[in-house]
Amino acid sequence: MVALEAGIAAALSVAVGIPHLLPLHKVNPATAAIVWLAALAVRALVAIGAAGFAFLYMPQTGLYDAVAHWCWHKVLPVMVTHLGFSGHPVIHTAILLPTLALGTSVLWLLFGLARAWLLVRTRLRRAVGVGPLGSTVIADNDVIVGVTGVGRGRILVSRRALGVMDADELQASLSHELGHLRRRHRPLLLIASLLSALGRVLPGTRMAERELRFSLERDADEYAVRKTRDPLALASAICKAATAQPLHGAHGLGSGGRVTLRLDYLSGHGPSPSRGLERAARGLALVLTLMALALTVTVPSWALAVPRAEHTLSAAGSHCPAQTLRG
Repeated sequence: MVALEAGIAAALSVAVGIPHLLPLHKVNPATAAIVWLAALAVRALVAIGAAGFAFLYMPQTGLYDAVAHWCWHKVLPVMVTHLGFSGHPVIHTAILLPTLALGTSVLWLLFGLARAWLLVRTRLRRAVGVGPLGSTVIADNDVIVGVTGVGRGRILVSRRALGVMDADELQASLSHELGHLRRRHRPLLLIASLLSALGRVLPGTRMAERELRFSLERDADEYAVRKTRDPLALASAICKAATAQPLHGAHGLGSGGRVTLRLDYLSGHGPSPSRGLERAARGLALVLTLMALALTVTVPSWALAVPRAEHTLSAAGSHCPAQTLRG
């Protein structure tokens, strides 16, 4: 049984690590996006499973018995005496900490999304008109072309952008943002944010989220080029928008990271595509997706199948006398 669990853990580690070793920027951006999204899903489920293991299985292990009698007033006597900490066992903290960390990370994400939504609403209330392709014109001194990240999907363009971009650049940049809407990138980014919040404790999660964002920007670039047939106009627009301050609650034209590589692709100097790498990436996307589905199905049943532990948190707590603040 232990060998099986070790094998599963090793397979998961290899699966989420492989995308970081492959040059996925050389494959179709939609394929790369699926790989990174599936990798984030696996990471999130692994983090949830680890928290569940700590909460459900740790009370049945020898480690639990070994440290169940350790209390904070014994480990940190000075702090407990002067700060009035309770004498609960150290094992309580070890069991609950992973779950609390996941919950805190998700709450912080929800707070950030609510704040972004309020900022977007404030920006839209101050809109000064309607622009090309039904975009909303905002008053801003930066060259801004973007799409709202939360709430109703709206394309935003600043008055300065309308002034400094020529007709071709404006058409290409607005087509890029339209690509985000038509290709359903916004809900994918929201899902990725949630998965990243859950899997944040695992190394490489932030990088995986950044790579997903880059892949979606490239996908929107390709959508715009198919519509306008003018990649150089889009490249020029990206250069003009790249220096703008980040738009809170929205995704800007020059965001998504690795702008230089995006410009290389648009100018025809990007890395040459590889059919072998593309096939490998598609196979990896399938494997990671199946892993994520398998974990989604098995983690709840695995948790429900946990036998009743002989030891409980309340029982462990009986080993520690209550500590009070001494006057």
